[in-house]
Amino acid sequence: MLPSVIVVFMLLSCSCGENPALQVILTNKGLQYGKHVGTGWIQEKLTQITFPDINGDVDIFIGRVHYTLSGVTIQKCDLPEPVVEFVQDIGLKTSITGLSLALTGDWRTRFGVIHDGGSFNMAIFNTDVTSVVHLGSDAEGHLSVTNISCDASVRDVDIQFSGGASWIFQPFVKHFKGHVIGIIQNTICPEVEDAIVELDHHLQAMNVSFGVNEVLTLDVPLTGLPVVDASNLKLGLKGEFYSIKTHKEPPFVAQQFTLPEQAGYMLSMGMSEFTLNSASFGYFSAGELQALINDSMMPPHCPFHLNTSSMGMFIPQ
Repeated sequence: MLPSVIVVFMLLSCSCGENPALQVILTNKGLQYGKHVGTGWIQEKLTQITFPDINGDVDIFIGRVHYTLSGVTIQKCDLPEPVVEFVQDIGLKTSITGLSLALTGDWRTRFGVIHDGGSFNMAIFNTDVTSVVHLGSDAEGHLSVTNISCDASVRDVDIQFSGGASWIFQPFVKHFKGHVIGIIQNTICPEVEDAIVELDHHLQAMNVSFGVNEVLTLDVPLTGLPVVDASNLKLGLKGEFYSIKTHKEPPFVAQQFTLPEQAGYMLSMGMSEFTLNSASFGYFSAGELQALINDSMMPPHCPFHLNTSSMGMFIPQ
């Protein structure tokens, strides 16, 4: 159940070994704000979970009956606010406690040559899910997310059958609902892992170079691994402007600088002089800082003119 606070990092995507010219610090306060924004994303992902058919056998007074619960879909989700926290040197931990779901589906039973069926409503109570993800970067400077662990537990379910001979089947729910709980419980974490993989694919597809205008592009890949401690997440970005025409490296490099964490801020960003200087060099290497001036452009009353009389002493050749 990864909160979409991670989506905040999509545009903050390794040119390893370089000093970052841009630095970003996301504090715990910012993480909690992202949690509120991301709760809707989690709820949407929950409603997209697909459950496999649940098959089993139950002994009733007429003998052993085989049952199948199919087409299980989530109709309603009661989502408590998740708990999200930084995990030092790893990434993020998300915990949801007391999640409840309302589901519907179809049931079928088989007893010898006798077949029966109908529909059912299911309520899942007090589901707990804990997920830990690792934040890293790939070789091209994209932020990456990888599943580390996932634990899920379902404490109880209630099933109400309708249609067919459900009045015979209903009293024996208690004999097989443990099997149903196990199936649902084993479905949750694979769905969580699939959602994390999907998010990682989106991160890898994000651009780390953006066109600024017809002259410049801005490169912002990560220059190293994200740094995570108990209170914040630090990202170092390349932050270099290039000429679209030449894409030439400037004759200077980014120097180390320290961005202090600002108490009470959700997000802090620092920029070194390298970023601004690289923009100037980009314009220069593209020929945008050059101008051709001839004597016809000089005011008539100006005592200095661009001709051999005025310039001869400087460039006699």
